Amino acid sequence: MANEIKEAIVKEMVSSYRGKSNYLVAGYQGITALEFDQLRKDLRKKKISLGIVKNSLAGIAFKEIGVHGIVDLLKGPTAIITGDDDPVLMAKETIGWVKKIPLLSLRGGLVDGAMVSVHDINDLAKLPSMPVLRTQIITGIHAPIVGVAGAFNAVLRGLVTVFQAMKDKKEKEGV
Repeated sequence: MANEIKEAIVKEMVSSYRGKSNYLVAGYQGITALEFDQLRKDLRKKKISLGIVKNSLAGIAFKEIGVHGIVDLLKGPTAIITGDDDPVLMAKETIGWVKKIPLLSLRGGLVDGAMVSVHDINDLAKLPSMPVLRTQIITGIHAPIVGVAGAFNAVLRGLVTVFQAMKDKKEKEGV
């Protein structure tokens, strides 16, 4: 491969990987082209990208953007899985595909700036996704407020009932 082509490939990798905070590294030896096509299409629908890389060039690109830990995972046929928003979704989808295609093997990755092992990725995949987590937090914050508002309403209803009874009593007495 000519040096100009290699430099262009590294420059392209740097531009596509720079700014991303979530990378998973997987081996893919033995996977059929049809399985790989299905995997890419499914991940693309969820805004997760998968790219096959030449290890030496990917190593140069990751060093250039300051992600040195990934370089140790670049051995054998390598695919890099990247996602922008939700590392939990990326981990869930990747683990799901590892179960469907046993020849796809996770090696580790980088999530929100921290190196993660395969065990960490499995744990991450068990967490609820970000929208579900946000909903749970909002519900947790909202529940006590609703309880307090209900208690205030009960006190006010009781007070209104007492005032209404007093009014009715005074009207009966003719006052």
